[in-house]
Amino acid sequence: MEISTDTITVIGAAWCPDCRRAKDFLSEQRVAFDWIDLEQHPEATELVERINGGSRSIPTIIFPDGSHLVEPGNDELAEKLGLNRSAKSTSYDVIIVGGGPTGLTASIYAARENQSVLLIEKSAPGGQAGVTERLDNYPGFPDGVAGHDLADRMRRQAENYGVEILEAVAVNAIDADGDWLSVRTAVGESYFARGTSGHGLGLSAYRRRRRG
Repeated sequence: MEISTDTITVIGAAWCPDCRRAKDFLSEQRVAFDWIDLEQHPEATELVERINGGSRSIPTIIFPDGSHLVEPGNDELAEKLGLNRSAKSTSYDVIIVGGGPTGLTASIYAARENQSVLLIEKSAPGGQAGVTERLDNYPGFPDGVAGHDLADRMRRQAENYGVEILEAVAVNAIDADGDWLSVRTAVGESYFARGTSGHGLGLSAYRRRRRG
């Protein structure tokens, strides 16, 4: 069976939970891919068996460079896609957990005040809005705006102000550590902000107190 060499190809089946998870992850990251359902295209079984040494393991994900992943977890997919999952520093003036429109907006305002800002998002910047086909009630867009377009614009604006963004990184815990607040991520790294916590507009932001 011929497959495209221009995009990612995911081979699996509709009944396969790992296949649905892999597809959801790629969609959240707004990564284009071709989907081949083995029940609709049984001829692709031969390709899966050839790649996997006779096994019919799915999902089998083939990349344009010819490499492949078999039954990958989200962490493995994130590494393969080259997503930024580790920050440059361990301490920031502000750490924002959640990269939807609210979190991105907060990060922009904080960065404009010359704060060092780390934003951590468990999926892709833009959150649910980023995978919404069209938003008709967002201020400034009277004719509506595609969710991915809005998310990309907000991300670019945040990065232009120096906001550091981690994606596909879940936060496991937020703990007090003396005068510091520690944010522990699912990839085993911790980041610190010193001072008070604020819970507003559906996000968690932690600001490091400046010495007076």
